[in-house]
Amino acid sequence: MKRAIYLPLLIITLWACTNSKAIEPTACVVTQNIAISFKNDIIPILQKNCWSCHNASNHSGGLVLETYQQVSEDAQSGELYDAIVPLNGNPPRMPKGGALSECDIATIKKWIDNKMPNN
Repeated sequence: MKRAIYLPLLIITLWACTNSKAIEPTACVVTQNIAISFKNDIIPILQKNCWSCHNASNHSGGLVLETYQQVSEDAQSGELYDAIVPLNGNPPRMPKGGALSECDIATIKKWIDNKMPNN
């Protein structure tokens, strides 16, 4: 009798695993109707993708992206967005060796479009 219970559970488990879609741990903030936070949304993107080359001790290209002032100046000039967006089918200039996710790019763009609030 016990075996009769295990077979349907096994089938349901296998079906669920093969038919499940990957779920991102956190949804893209741009798809949510919330304000973009420099501290909570922008800094983590920069920390993960940019700080290894653009920090106070290793300022590649003379660029440091650690503080609001540094990042907002680069964003205001257009350089930040231009560097991370693929152009004419070419890969983006930054980050070296890869690209930001569409969500990260959209998050940065929304922050810039919203006048780069420092919150």
